[in-house]
Amino acid sequence: MRWELSSRGVQPLAASCEELRERILELKKKRKALILAHNYQTLDIQEIADFVGDSLQLARKSAESEGYEMVVFAGVRFMAEMAAVLSPDVPVYIPDPGALCPLAAYLTGEKVAAKKEEYPDAPVVVYVNTTADAKSKTDYICTSGSAIEIVKSIGAERVLFGPDANLADYVREHTDVEIIDLDERGHCYVHDKFDVEMILELKKKYPDAIAIAHPECPIEVQHAADVVGSTGMMANFVAQSDAKVFLIATEMGMVEQLQKAHPDKKILPVYEGAVCRQMKKHTLEKILHVLEEMPEENLVTVPEEHVPHIRQVLEEMNKVKGQGPAKAVSART
Repeated sequence: MRWELSSRGVQPLAASCEELRERILELKKKRKALILAHNYQTLDIQEIADFVGDSLQLARKSAESEGYEMVVFAGVRFMAEMAAVLSPDVPVYIPDPGALCPLAAYLTGEKVAAKKEEYPDAPVVVYVNTTADAKSKTDYICTSGSAIEIVKSIGAERVLFGPDANLADYVREHTDVEIIDLDERGHCYVHDKFDVEMILELKKKYPDAIAIAHPECPIEVQHAADVVGSTGMMANFVAQSDAKVFLIATEMGMVEQLQKAHPDKKILPVYEGAVCRQMKKHTLEKILHVLEEMPEENLVTVPEEHVPHIRQVLEEMNKVKGQGPAKAVSART
């Protein structure tokens, strides 16, 4: 440890990024830790992670923790809760316990239960961006990439869906199913910042560019884009496309990741202010702290009574892509 003299007396000098990286990698091996990071994390965190992906990819990876003795999850809390459910024998830590998802906060288990009473014959589909409390009351869970497939596979004329109203619009437009919002106000504050004019202005400058929007964006932004899809889909599309310029309407962490992965292509943000303050709460220093101390306040747990049901619906969600219809799991009321 190096030290410096300041107005507060002798203080430890912050380690350089490279020093932090080396210490994390060393301790990760010693602790047998699996580090998972969402696409919206900063590049320095993505680079020390064992796996980087979207919600569905991370949920699947969480279930593959055999051989590890701890999981460090650099994402918002609902994601770490999923990991805790899917890897019950391995403790899951979050670098910053205050990294919460404002979108997930729109929906509670009580609100889901009340809506089910209002529409008793309609199955409930909740977006993966929800708390464990809301997941404990649902029949199905979907990601932005699997929402259409799951809703179609149910075979119902009407479903309750939430909390993201923009994603609900996306599903509404691509199915013949009546979609009833669990909360009409539900939205991601980051994706709600995008508007059509941002895309149109960039299109004037880059007429051959392909605009890709996340389905959490407002429906009119989805309409203005050439492609709509999850961050995992964005990564695959850019990698496989022959186009040279892409306009990305999602959080800046994804833009930075794509540009680093494809230096021969121009990856432009539709809006540079699209930054999730919650995702950015995690830092290398906080990851190192978790690996060093394994503090109890950073340990993520889910109420035991909710775990069996949530595990079932998450496992069904993980099976959906390419494996036929999703299977409903009766939720407790």
